[in-house]
Amino acid sequence: MTGALRVVLIGAGRRTRKVYGPWLACLPPHQEQPVAALAVVDTDVRAAREVAAALPGAAAARPSDLDHILASERPDLVIVATPDAAHRDYAMQALTAGVATLVEKPLATTTEDAFALVHADTVSRGRLLVGHNLRFTNLHTHVRALLADGHIGTVTVADFHYTLNASHSRSYFTRWHRTRAASGGLEVTKASHHLDLLAWWLGSQPAAVTAELARRNYFPGADGIPADADIHDSLSALIEYTSGATARYTLTTDAPTEGYTCTLRGTAGVCTVRYDARSGPHTVQLRTASNGDAGGDGARRQIAREEGPHAGADRRMLTALPHALRQQPGAPTQFATAAEAALAVATGTAMYEASRQARRLPVPQPHHISGEPR
Repeated sequence: MTGALRVVLIGAGRRTRKVYGPWLACLPPHQEQPVAALAVVDTDVRAAREVAAALPGAAAARPSDLDHILASERPDLVIVATPDAAHRDYAMQALTAGVATLVEKPLATTTEDAFALVHADTVSRGRLLVGHNLRFTNLHTHVRALLADGHIGTVTVADFHYTLNASHSRSYFTRWHRTRAASGGLEVTKASHHLDLLAWWLGSQPAAVTAELARRNYFPGADGIPADADIHDSLSALIEYTSGATARYTLTTDAPTEGYTCTLRGTAGVCTVRYDARSGPHTVQLRTASNGDAGGDGARRQIAREEGPHAGADRRMLTALPHALRQQPGAPTQFATAAEAALAVATGTAMYEASRQARRLPVPQPHHISGEPR
């Protein structure tokens, strides 16, 4: 791949207007990015035209035009930034055409669709990357390095507690996310962020879950919440990993603040991470034998919240994207692979089933993880 990265963008909604549109228009801070939009595809042609108008040379197109665009233009990359339930079909179309594809998280809304994309990735000439952008936050790459370098030994227990503030919480119950068919529920559309992050930090695969999902704050048909809203607003789960580690995970809505606290307990120390989603700074507190006992203060470091959407993660992700596409398939990359992203979806859907059945359930595994194509 030489010259500008030639991109077909599918989806002209909020995510595109906030992140991908400015990147493809080479607006600050993306002035140095060699990218060019070929087309903007959306079921809402007027929205596609509005986005395409800001991208020199880009055409607005309907989904029915996509096969022709892929065959005639032979783009370097397709970006799928549609509502979650449409991810599978568009990504499958691009991969079938042999085009590299970046799919917004979550990879899909069901385990079956996610695993189908893992298989498609193994047989396509293109490659599939998934935009689990929290991996690119300066805080999270710092924690990943600390854990990989063994500063607290082998992690045995993680406690990850996320709070959604009231306005953000409510948006999930008034927009398209409010139905499980469209979003997979908060355990997929939101929690997949955190489930992927935990597996990435632990360097391990989720194996089983026990969970309780509930409605405590947003009830269908009440207080302006549409009657068809069928997702849960409170999540609590115990996740077991193949490494032997366990993670206690909760997501709480209607909270006064947004962010999380995660405590990672290892064989040689404890790391506590505090992420402020709105302002910062973030903090990492490391307690080891060398800087104090596990009950002491240890070493505490503040990490500034970077500017831009998702605490600067989107800018870092897009800067890394051209390099990731130049790498050989299978080479290490900070992007989530299809299999990793599929496991985040599978963990979320297993949480729902474990709660519904009131029992511990295994997390399904895509065959590709063991090297066996489906």
